[in-house]
Amino acid sequence: MSKAISVVVIGRSLSQQERTRLRSASQTPLAILAELPNAPQVLDELNRLRPQAALVLLNGELNHSFQLVERIHQELPDTAVVCSSEDNSPEVILQSFRSGATEFLRQPLVESEIASVFSKIEQSVIRPEESHLGRVVAVYASKGGCGTTFVTANLAASLARLSRKRACVIDLNLQAGDQPLYLGLEPIYSIHDVVRNYDRLDDQLMASYLTQRSKYLGLLAAPTEIGKDEDVRVEHVTRAIALLRAQTEYVVIDPPRMLNEITISALDAADDLILLLTLDIPAIRSARRTLDIFTRLGYDRSRIKVVVNRYTKTPEFDLKQVEKVLETQVFATIANDYQAAIASINVGEPLVLSKNQSRVIHDFSVLSSKLTGIKPQTETSAPTSKPQRGWTSIFGSKR
Repeated sequence: MSKAISVVVIGRSLSQQERTRLRSASQTPLAILAELPNAPQVLDELNRLRPQAALVLLNGELNHSFQLVERIHQELPDTAVVCSSEDNSPEVILQSFRSGATEFLRQPLVESEIASVFSKIEQSVIRPEESHLGRVVAVYASKGGCGTTFVTANLAASLARLSRKRACVIDLNLQAGDQPLYLGLEPIYSIHDVVRNYDRLDDQLMASYLTQRSKYLGLLAAPTEIGKDEDVRVEHVTRAIALLRAQTEYVVIDPPRMLNEITISALDAADDLILLLTLDIPAIRSARRTLDIFTRLGYDRSRIKVVVNRYTKTPEFDLKQVEKVLETQVFATIANDYQAAIASINVGEPLVLSKNQSRVIHDFSVLSSKLTGIKPQTETSAPTSKPQRGWTSIFGSKR
């Protein structure tokens, strides 16, 4: 999958329809870092954010807008400038290009034009140190109780263990983040420190906000103080992800279930989007609805990996039937071992780092291997959990 193109929108805030259209029409994921007014401080923001593209919505005094386009072109030559206007006259389009714009989009935005413009930008933008950009994985479950926090913590630990490279967790459950409990950490810093120091945020400062569990595993925690979550905005999240993926091999995100702008911005930035579910009627139905939402958001199905947590093989819940309902293949399963999982949480140690012989450890190793292409050096064997009884089929009566 292509890396997301970072975009700053200038002139006004996008409507929800425009934002959705940009995401769904572009074949390359777009990470909208900020939406800024056409004001003098815009250049300072652009110099700090260094986006790969600036979408300038022409409104008000056109001469002022064209002067801004010219300055962006001069001061940030690596940023592609796209002008967009409801006035599609030849004069406006020509002046846009004369001022330094590389592309022009008509308003209302047309999906075919969006796809064409950002395809060109993807081929032309300079991606600094692209070979060093890490992989971003978001673990999302549309229904509570699927074990997202447990899976996120253990997947990050498993990726770090398998690759022997750095991985970090971003806890975006801003009101009640539990990742410190699952990772056995007591964070001093949180994503709220990103908010407080946003104007001077760089690689070094970002790294200092990680709470390290080991050389290879760290955490950017959720705020610990009540009310601090309200200060976190989309640009804080996208900037934190961008900086962390530049200095770690894997960034694993634990987003909230609510599909708000912060959640969507995190999902937009993900190279792999794990859709987590358990084998019960509400979870499968929620997963089906979520896949439909992801389609409307323009997410390619190749990015989405369906993972079944707490999996126990039973005739009532055949994976082929689940795949038929979801119209998507199951990418991986994680065994059901409640005792081992709860024991690891109670001691504050990811299960995959323990000496337990649980099948769960093997399954995380397989999942990590499938995501990275790295073959595990050793296989952890463990007995499969005994099938549970008493479930009724979601696909019809028992046969």
